[in-house]
This record gives sequence, C-alpha cells and structure tokens, in this order.
Amino acid sequence: MRPRITDDTYTTYKSAIRNYIVPQLGKMYMSTLNQGYIRKLYNTVAEKYESVAKNVRTIMKTSLEYAFNKNVLATNPAKGINLPKKIKKTEYRVLKIDEKKTLTLPQVLQLIEESKETPIHMQILFAVLMGLRRSEINGLKYSDVDYIHRTLRVERQLGKKPNSKAEDCAPKMLTKQEIKTKTPAGVRELPIPDYVFEAILEERKTYEKNRRRRPKEFRDWMLFYIWESKE
Repeated sequence: MRPRITDDTYTTYKSAIRNYIVPQLGKMYMSTLNQGYIRKLYNTVAEKYESVAKNVRTIMKTSLEYAFNKNVLATNPAKGINLPKKIKKTEYRVLKIDEKKTLTLPQVLQLIEESKETPIHMQILFAVLMGLRRSEINGLKYSDVDYIHRTLRVERQLGKKPNSKAEDCAPKMLTKQEIKTKTPAGVRELPIPDYVFEAILEERKTYEKNRRRRPKEFRDWMLFYIWESKE
C-alpha cells in the first residue's frame, strides 16, 4: 500500500480485503487466479455495494500489477476487467450532489445560529462557509491566517498515520497527528468571508488566554478544545 494514502483510505481497503476478497479468493494460490474468478468477485460484491466493488477492483488491479512487476506473475489477470455495466463510471473530478441531502440557505443560517456558544461553532463555519474537511479544520493554526489580505492557507490535516500505534505517540495524540492534505491539490489559499474572519478574531482571544494559562503544554492550534478531548 502506498505510504501517501490516508488512514481512512487504508482502513477502507483493509475492510474490503478482509470482508470480501479473502472470503472469496483467500484459499486460492495467486498463480491459479484467472479473469473468471476475478470477474465473479466483482459481480458478487457489486450486487451488494457499488462503492465497495470499485474499491475491490482498485485493490485487485493494483496488487496484481505489483506482483506482475515483481515477476511473481507472468501477467496481471485483473487487467482489462471492468465492473458490471450497471455500475456507471464516474467522470474524473465530477462531484455528484444529492440535493435531498443538501441544506437549504435557511437551514444553513439556522445551523450557524444554533451552533453559537458551542464547541463546534468554528468547525461549522469553516465547513459550511469555506468547504473545509473536518480533519483540515482541526489542523488549522493561527499562523495560517493572513490578517492583512484575509486569506487562509490550508496545508495540513490532523489524523492517524497508517500503521501508527498508540504506544508510539504521546498521550491522546494517536488521531491528532499532523499529516499532509489528502492530495497535493489540497494545499490551497482561500479567501475568508467577513463573518468567519470576525469569528476567528473572537476565537483568538480564547486562544491567547489559554496560551498564557499553560505556556509549557500549549500547542499552536486554532481550535484549542480538541487538545482537551480524550483519544
């Protein structure tokens, strides 16, 4: 598995291998795999979950290509095998939005209003008004804010590094490790809406108060409360 994938992706692939690939192909020798077995695997998984079938195809194709490049296999039997026709191929970089699950403007305004005076208010603002992922929000630092031009630089996220263990990390830090953005394109600079900018200035007051209260243990992160939470 490539080191640059996120822990969430690693966990998703691991689950697909354990729950679908191993039960169907786990007792076979790699040399006996052929397109018939692989196609049957795809069809079986696709009948239940289309998204899982896509992951299974990626895993099989990549793994067997690796085996081929290492001269373990003479060919890659997964090459050229497509998913069942009922699964539509998603166009590159096309985002499908389910309007039934999308908040209306009045609902967004209500969400922002109701989140005031709660620990998740800043997360709501960054997510709803600026489109940041939760892991990116948790990784923000005040040094990422350009107070003159009112822009925010997103260049990291917090999460769990693949294969990392609790004993290898500081207490309560397993899922709060600094990692790169999901893709290189994830590093970006965004204009900060006026409402969010004012909220950042208010949150900064709490940040400075906490920093003065515990200078030795304090970490330079915008959302201080996530460091107070348990693992």
